[in-house]
Amino acid sequence: MEHYTILVTGGCGYLGSQLIRDLALDTETNAITIRVLDNLQSGRLQALMDLPEKGHYQFIEGDILDTSALRYALEGVDVVVHLAAIVSTAMGFGHDPIWVEQVNHWGTARLVESCLEAGVQRFIFASSAAVYGPGGPFHEEDLCHPIGPYAQSKYRAEENIRVANERGLAGTVLRLGTFFGYAPGVRVAAVANRFAYLAGVGKPLTVYGDGRQRRPVVHVRDASSAIRFCLKHEDLTVGRILNVVGKNVSVLDLGEAVRYSKPDVQVRYTDQDALTHFSFELEGAAFAQLGWRPLFSIESGLAELLGRLRNLGPLTAGHNLLEEDV
Repeated sequence: MEHYTILVTGGCGYLGSQLIRDLALDTETNAITIRVLDNLQSGRLQALMDLPEKGHYQFIEGDILDTSALRYALEGVDVVVHLAAIVSTAMGFGHDPIWVEQVNHWGTARLVESCLEAGVQRFIFASSAAVYGPGGPFHEEDLCHPIGPYAQSKYRAEENIRVANERGLAGTVLRLGTFFGYAPGVRVAAVANRFAYLAGVGKPLTVYGDGRQRRPVVHVRDASSAIRFCLKHEDLTVGRILNVVGKNVSVLDLGEAVRYSKPDVQVRYTDQDALTHFSFELEGAAFAQLGWRPLFSIESGLAELLGRLRNLGPLTAGHNLLEEDV
């Protein structure tokens, strides 16, 4: 493959930290320069440590809201994978909504315009299953009813990609399920990894409601492979919106997946936080028909994460701090 330069925005984040490694090690995509743009607000400098020797990396500390940083980062770039975002749960309201809109929507709009000016050929946007709203399983052509600043900002950003397609930027939108599994920039906010974290440090799992609410999950390495599939199959994926899901599972299923590696973990139920009681599901058939397949099971992914939390256990008998901290 002819050498080219790919810019990964948010390359120090959860998915980005895995993708920049996989790009270098993938035998079909390794003839590239991997340029990372990240503002490091998440503090995940470890994402840049111990990178594969096979890779050719460049790093720019900068923000997608900074036009001069974008201009500099896009110089000589052929492909952009846009991961940078204020990340939240599907119906999360934990961040300043104006900030979320500014970064996720208008930041994407500014990046797209800069790509058109710089002559970038290809653009892959990491959107979210949250754009559909509760319910499902949703197909790509289903109407979207995003709830909350995060979902709404991602949905509005998708429109920027659609318009850019008409102006000559070959774009693909991937509506990704919730990530789970280990990566150098791993996060534990979402339920699957949260359960693994709680079990790993000796705390009980907290289930909101009856636990039958469902979530579309995808292993972070499968999400990386989905992006690389789009890079390799431009003819199949340009101009498309594609759902990326490993499996739709209930919260109780995720608890059982943790018990696969940690049989003695306890589960507690609460009716607090009503927003977590909704179900979200994705239909992934369209992407599967193109040839992409997830490889990592929930059990194996959470087992790996738990394995990295070894030698941790609950407080000794007599301490009540554990009880008070749940």
